[in-house]
Amino acid sequence: MIIWMSMNLKSKTAFQIRENFEGKSEKILKINCNNCSEIKKDFLNNINCKFCFLESLYNNINEKFNFISIDSLKTLIDSKNITLILDYFKRLKKIKTIYQKIETFKKKKCGFQDFKCKVFPDYESFFNIDEKCYFNPVLLYSLIQKKSIIIKKKKNIDSTCRNCYNYIRSLVEDIQKILNNLKIIEEFNNFENNPILTQKISNFYEFLLIKDYSLAEKKKALKQYTIKKNEELIEVYEIGKYKLFQISIFNVINESEKEYDVKLSFNSLADKIYFKNIIDDLLKHLEIFKLEKIIPLETLIKIYKRESLKIINSKFNLPKIEQKKIGFFAALKKLNLSKIFPLLIDDYIEEIFLDSPNTYIYINHQKYGRCQTKISLSLKEIERLKTLLRLYSSQRLDYINPSIKYVMKNKYFYCRFAVDVAPVHIDNFALDIRKLNKNILTIQDLLKNKTLTPLIAAFLFFNILRRINVTVTGETDTGKTTLINAFDLLTPKEFRKIYIENVEESLNQTKFSKHQLKYQADSLDNSIKKRFSKSNYIKTLLHRTPDIIYLGEILTKEESEAMFHCLAAGLRGFQTIHSNTIDSLINRFLHHFNINFSCLNDLDLIILLKKERNKRRVVSVVEINSNNLEKGKYYQTIFQYNPNKKTWDKLKSLYETNTIKQLRVYEDITIEKFNHIISIYEDIFKFLSKIKKINNEKLVDLFHKISFYSTNSIVLLENYWKEWKKNRSLNS
Repeated sequence: MIIWMSMNLKSKTAFQIRENFEGKSEKILKINCNNCSEIKKDFLNNINCKFCFLESLYNNINEKFNFISIDSLKTLIDSKNITLILDYFKRLKKIKTIYQKIETFKKKKCGFQDFKCKVFPDYESFFNIDEKCYFNPVLLYSLIQKKSIIIKKKKNIDSTCRNCYNYIRSLVEDIQKILNNLKIIEEFNNFENNPILTQKISNFYEFLLIKDYSLAEKKKALKQYTIKKNEELIEVYEIGKYKLFQISIFNVINESEKEYDVKLSFNSLADKIYFKNIIDDLLKHLEIFKLEKIIPLETLIKIYKRESLKIINSKFNLPKIEQKKIGFFAALKKLNLSKIFPLLIDDYIEEIFLDSPNTYIYINHQKYGRCQTKISLSLKEIERLKTLLRLYSSQRLDYINPSIKYVMKNKYFYCRFAVDVAPVHIDNFALDIRKLNKNILTIQDLLKNKTLTPLIAAFLFFNILRRINVTVTGETDTGKTTLINAFDLLTPKEFRKIYIENVEESLNQTKFSKHQLKYQADSLDNSIKKRFSKSNYIKTLLHRTPDIIYLGEILTKEESEAMFHCLAAGLRGFQTIHSNTIDSLINRFLHHFNINFSCLNDLDLIILLKKERNKRRVVSVVEINSNNLEKGKYYQTIFQYNPNKKTWDKLKSLYETNTIKQLRVYEDITIEKFNHIISIYEDIFKFLSKIKKINNEKLVDLFHKISFYSTNSIVLLENYWKEWKKNRSLNS
């Protein structure tokens, strides 16, 4: 049970009553830091924060409480740990009374009060102590010690001043005696004189207040871990509906892989421990439901969350948001999904790997590339995962059928699961999860990432507006789908676009008022069902009147034949296909798929992508060159990445490319007009690469206007772009 009581100290403190697991009430003094300008600074090393804390204790000296909770310090302080401070406060009145005698002595007792003091020329400033210092016993002790040393060094005191000097000196010594007899000062001196202790714990108040050393040991462990692993925290972010999980990314010195760490996200360490205890209590009382039919995973989570909330409401009085957090996590724990779930909902993760039950999970991160984790799955968790996949896929997973591929889509995640067991896997379990709902990377993101240049983007955009076919090739995880999705987002609003995919990886653009008709074909493994095969769907496109076709990944000979059938009939769009180089792609078409070379001319533009560590980039943009077939040159390169210059070389006049020559047959494009349009487009993409990221809606709206003016008037296009650009600056 939690009860909030009245605030004092200008709303800096409040009392909280909660019931512990033994049914006893615990009273907590809460110190509110939320409205303080010092909140971002380290509490234990900030003089103002310490003053605020100590003043709060002093003003609540007559209250009895079990713990102290401070917003900016992520742990509870046991009230037993402040007894030494309270003991000091009991003597504070006497100390202040003595010291006030020193401060007022010259004005009231000195016979030469109108003249400068001979012994202490700056008497007022020397003996003045800020009121705040009295709340801090260690600070006051240090000041008195310094003053005492200076006073004792005074020599050749005039006879007229000796009595006064001795009196002041005795008062200072009286205060010293009081302080030296305090346990807190004894502890402070022991701490200061212990080099091993001061190495481990940087601040005396940390040593004093955190008697269980939960924070100190945490820092000590972190320091040892850092020395051992050479880790450096580079980013922290939260994920999930209730921001339940906190993700930390660490740079590991001398290693390419980063460290990916997942923790429950709570307001404080104390709350985290308290909530974990509640979760453990919930799991003891949550019963496993016996269901007569297969229900969606999100419904299962909802059921267990609902039952968890019933138990929470009957036993604990917690804020609504905390109830939801605990109930949701308890549901995940009951389903044995709590470890892997954060990875499934993190949109920055592209792929998740587990090579065997005895290893840790590792991932591909959109921003940081390959990352290692400390997440391993128990046998119970592995069996739960296998059971879920068997149920939802309706496939066997055993010696007869040792591999499952299944796409699971719900409101939490959209992933393709691939599991292998014995006999194909030596250790009887391997897992590969491909994320299909990754963060949308727009053309602006790709320009900022230097995946391609503004000129390449301008040339491709010019051609896409004219429905030139684009094939993107490369190895696995080079960003092929990401690139065609980025350009697909830029297509004119009026285009009717038809999509045929085994797994939906294209973007949903209905919120941008675009026209999309989507078909999902049977997977490669189920292509026996010819009626619903991808190749069969592709052939039916001729009767669907598309402006652009999006074929996703071309995997088989049948799909390849169907694609070229559509291209020969005049349909154009986007597709991806795996290959290592342009040459290997052509070899696949000619030799593996037995496609006639003359058909390759319909491919128009081919883009090769490569991945180097975490960096994905366009390596080349080429077009088929049938004129030089006799010389063994199947294609000509338009753009080529130069690794020495770290930039792209334009190897052919864009106006003289075969693609543009074909357009010039039926479109009035002079070289001046072409260069003018390309220069406008290049300026657009160059500007986007420099300004801050704009949201997807504004980006799509911009290119809707760009495509509209492009088909109507170059003058209107140029004027619109100048106005749009003027309304924003490079610092926006």
